[in-house]
This record gives sequence, structure tokens and C-alpha cells, in this order.
Amino acid sequence: MVALTGPRGTPARTAAIAAVMAAVIAFALQVGSPTAAAAAPSVSFDPPTATAVILKPLAFADTFRTSVQPLGVELVVSSPYVPGVTVETAHVTRVASGAWRASVSQADTGSANTVYRYAFRVTLPGGVSETGPSGTVTVVDDRFAWQSIPGPTVTLHWYAHTRSTAQGWLQAAESAVTRDEAAFGIASVPHLDFFIYNDSAAFFDAIGAGANADAAGVYFAVTHTAFGTVLASDLGSDFPDQEIAHETTHHVFGAATQNPYHTPPLWLDEGLAVYYSEGPGPRRADLQQGIAAGRIVPLDGLSEAFPSSTDPFVLSYAEAVSAVDYFIRTYGQASLRRLVSTYRQGATDDEAFRAATGASASAFDAAWLTSIGIRSITTYGPRPAPSGPLPPGWTPSTAPGGQSAMEPSAPQAPPGPPLAGLGIVAASSSVAALLGTVRRRFRRRGGRP
Repeated sequence: MVALTGPRGTPARTAAIAAVMAAVIAFALQVGSPTAAAAAPSVSFDPPTATAVILKPLAFADTFRTSVQPLGVELVVSSPYVPGVTVETAHVTRVASGAWRASVSQADTGSANTVYRYAFRVTLPGGVSETGPSGTVTVVDDRFAWQSIPGPTVTLHWYAHTRSTAQGWLQAAESAVTRDEAAFGIASVPHLDFFIYNDSAAFFDAIGAGANADAAGVYFAVTHTAFGTVLASDLGSDFPDQEIAHETTHHVFGAATQNPYHTPPLWLDEGLAVYYSEGPGPRRADLQQGIAAGRIVPLDGLSEAFPSSTDPFVLSYAEAVSAVDYFIRTYGQASLRRLVSTYRQGATDDEAFRAATGASASAFDAAWLTSIGIRSITTYGPRPAPSGPLPPGWTPSTAPGGQSAMEPSAPQAPPGPPLAGLGIVAASSSVAALLGTVRRRFRRRGGRP
């Protein structure tokens, strides 16, 4: 112990107190330094690796080193399909003294050209977590020797036809971009990758489960990727250029209406794609057959999805392009651009159609039905649930949220007609449900089953 001498406040006493405090601080720093105590365990990572190949498991792995056994290891992944990140427990094995191998395997890679960003996170005793370096991997289809031609907006990928043929397809895509930008009032659009297959089975493998069996092309908005099939029998016809223009129009329309609040109705998206790739004429026979058979579905029933069976699927496209043709003939291209720009602001369907036509979306629906000769239509939808059994003398309350009253039952009037629904709305596919807001656009190859 240090003895402090001298009166309180004298220089000798003050100097002694300062010396003691300095010694205490120096000792504390020494005790807390790495040389005085064991350093907390840390983790060092190798660069992570991943493989993402169509028809094979999606696999992630990394090797890390730490002086203590980890409490847990997780894979953190982001993809364009799911907002934020997903976390999955990794399988961990010891590969050497202080070295560990973490791996995760998933059965489904998703569609080709999907990009995943990933990293492994290690939790040590005490709850301290460290995340390793991140990596990216792109899903590839390695079954074919792909060739590519880049354009100003579109890169065309193909493997089965001549380069001059592929160059013509690229020109069809770029021409569609230029035309659609003018039609929708947008200056530029993001880059688009377009993959052309010459085999339907390979095409369906590339786009993943959930596709309509009549699909010959598809566009994935979240990856800015389109896929199409051009068979040997299609060469020399208008079909390849129409198919490419169709899916490209989806890309431009998606860019022109992009907003975080509300997606335009599917019938409008598909109708515009048909209108600008084929025109309204080729689908009129399908529309007339639907009218004659009494199978017309109001547009509000085609706002989220099209029926999956072939005949209603084909009729849906005919209705969609007919409605778009009616809109342009009635209101003009300037109103179409106003409709698109209003959707880009996140407007509801009624807000967008009022801005473009002066009336609601339902009013436009009714006007279009009248224009094709439909005066009235039977719609289907939810019906009121039947009343359950009640004890004698009880009647259900008519007040919202009210309780049943104990009173004699009044004579019941004959039931009225069932309430009409709001239209036929097809259920979303399991793939769309899995991918959240992702919407796949399909079109049917003309003249093929």
C-alpha cells in the first residue's frame, strides 16, 4: 500500500494520488490486453462455392476455421423470388484440426438465369455470430452449347439454329422494344435475356414446375428473362417472330408500369402482348366461338389468372386482345399511354381507367361486352353459406355481429335467387404462390394442341 503524506491539497499529496491512479489504469489496460488474457475465438472463412444447374440439386458450401466447436451454422440466401433473405441450417462436418465444412443442398434450382446471393453464418459459444464472404451463383442449363448475340436491350441465347436465323430473332425482339416504348410512353427498359429452345420438354425443364401445358413462351419479370420454343416445323412461319415480340412486350409493359403497390390486370398485360405481336385479327374466330357457346368471362374474371384447360385458356387470350383493340379504337393511343402512366403511379384499376377513359374499370368491362354483342352475362362466385340447425323458438339475428334472439320463429319467406358473384377468378398456381409476387406469362402456340 502507498502511504500518502502531507496536508490535504498540497502538491506532494496531489502528485501521489495522480501516481496511484496512473498505476491502476495501467494495470487495468494490461489485464484487458490480448497478452494478458486469451483472445475471444474467431472464424476465418474460405471463399464460398455453389453449383446451380437445371435438373440437379442447388448446392452451397464453404470451409471455415475456428478454435472452438461452433454452436450452429446457417446458410443465408437472397433470391429475386422472395423479399429479404431466407435462412437454412447447414450440415457441418469436421475436415481437419480446427477446420469445418458447411453445406446445404436444395432440390429445386428455380428457373434458368436466376441469380442467388449467399453466405454462411457461424455462431460460436457465447452467442457471437460471424458471417463469411458472400458469393453469387446463376442457374445454368448446361445440356446445350449455348451461343449469344447481344443487342442494345436484348441478349438472345440459342443453340440449335444458324447464327443468321438467331440474328433475325434478335432484330424482332429489338423492334418490339422500340415499338412498345413508343406505345407505352417509356424512354428505356432494363436489359432482357431471351433463351430459345428447339424442344418443348427442354423448355419446360428450364422454366420449372407449374407451367401451363399449352405454353410455348414465358416471361419472368423478377429475373428479366424470357424463354421460348422454336421447333423445326416453326421455321419459315411468322410464329417465331410473334412469340419473341409477345414475350418482349411483357418485359416493356412491366417496366412501364413498375410500382410497389398494384399490378395491372393480367388481361391487359396479355391483351397488349397479343395486340402488338399478332394484331387482333387472328384471335377473332376464337372469340366468336366463345360468344356462340356462351363461355365469355367478364374481364374482372381474367384479372389475376387465366383458366388452365386448353379451350378456356385460348378464349382468354382472344377476349384480352379484343378488349385492348376496343380500348385503342375507342380512346386512342394517347389514352393508352395515360392508362400506362397512371398504373406506374400505383393506381387502382378504377383510378387508372378513369384517368384514361373517364369511367371505371367495370364500366369499361361492360362497354366492351356490349361491343361484342353481350347484353347480359351469368357470373359465378361465392354463395351465402346455408343456415345451420337452430333450437326450437330461436331465430338468427339480422344485426351484424349480433347474437341469436330467443323468440318464436317468424314465418320464412321463400328463398330468393342466389346472389351473383363477381366473376370467375382462377386460383393462382402453386408456383406463383411459392414465388410471391412473381407472375409467369404464358402463351399458346397457335394451331398446336
